[in-house]
Amino acid sequence: MGMSSTLMQPPAEVAAGSSIGPARQTTRDPLLDNARYWVMLLVVAGHALQYLLEVPAARGTYAWIYSFHMPAFVLVSGYVARRYEGSPKQTRALVTTLVLPYVALNVGLDGFRALLDGKPLDINLLDPAWSTWFLIALVAWRLSTPLWRVVRAPVLVAIAISLVAGLWQVSNVVSIHRILGLLPFYVAGMYLRPEHFAMLRRPVVRVASAVALAATLVWCLVRQDDWLVSWLYWRDAYAQSPLDADPVGGVLTRAGLLVVGFALTAAVLSVVPRREDATTALGRRTMNAYMVHGFVLIALAHFGVFDVLAGLGALAVPIVLVVSALLGTALMSDPVARVVSPLVAPKLSWAFRGEAQARAGGR
Repeated sequence: MGMSSTLMQPPAEVAAGSSIGPARQTTRDPLLDNARYWVMLLVVAGHALQYLLEVPAARGTYAWIYSFHMPAFVLVSGYVARRYEGSPKQTRALVTTLVLPYVALNVGLDGFRALLDGKPLDINLLDPAWSTWFLIALVAWRLSTPLWRVVRAPVLVAIAISLVAGLWQVSNVVSIHRILGLLPFYVAGMYLRPEHFAMLRRPVVRVASAVALAATLVWCLVRQDDWLVSWLYWRDAYAQSPLDADPVGGVLTRAGLLVVGFALTAAVLSVVPRREDATTALGRRTMNAYMVHGFVLIALAHFGVFDVLAGLGALAVPIVLVVSALLGTALMSDPVARVVSPLVAPKLSWAFRGEAQARAGGR
């Protein structure tokens, strides 16, 4: 059975959650943990390069990373959470590993900025601070999971929603545009099977994937001035600034970004090592890096480190990539996990009813 046909069938395997998400897997595929590790490094690097967009080489590398790193994370999240049903246990995990970290990270980032800048603290949980949008988006996608098991042609429906959502000029409360825009990657992830990943491991596919990743990087470096990187944020309506696109142009551009996102995500999953290695255990702790790296980058920016790097021109890019890799790896290490775990997955058993009582509705 080919990929296109199986994408229309409901998932048969039982899986749990992701390292950024509420559930635990009983058997883990090293490929997914390895992929999380490498994509998390790209998240850190992308956020660091955001401070250097006036440097052409940094802007091109940034555009390349943003063309697929979040689509890849979203797709993997959909795959490992495809059996979410909203049970009491899953609901508790949703609260403790996504909702509470979302609140804590928003308060922490806003408070840290206020402290460094000497300004009053201004917290708005409906307007996610920087990277926190992904956590609240995961909550929305996870809650929608049962729906996508009963909808006909779910991937096509999700694509249609993504394309139409860009026409919707509303306030971007809780990053609704990103939630709807990136939805196809989550839904597609739900319908992937182990055999799809096996197809990506074929030698010819791996070679083609490596070529595709390299070619798109070169293209982004050469043509970095030809288009607006704001398209890669998935956060604005087509007609709103800074996109300022007409409806047809907006739909076509987003459709192209969906194609690129799916293609490069497949390429990444193809070239990432399949066997368990040193990065596998690190890939199980991506939430630690996601929660902490923003504070480090904000501090570096505040103390002028990125201003110094900008003066180095293109040389700043490899420096940022290496430092980002070291930082991301350190934040996914076991020592950091021991410190960050109370924030990433707080133990709040006292706040919830027992499983049997919850299922019985408190009777």
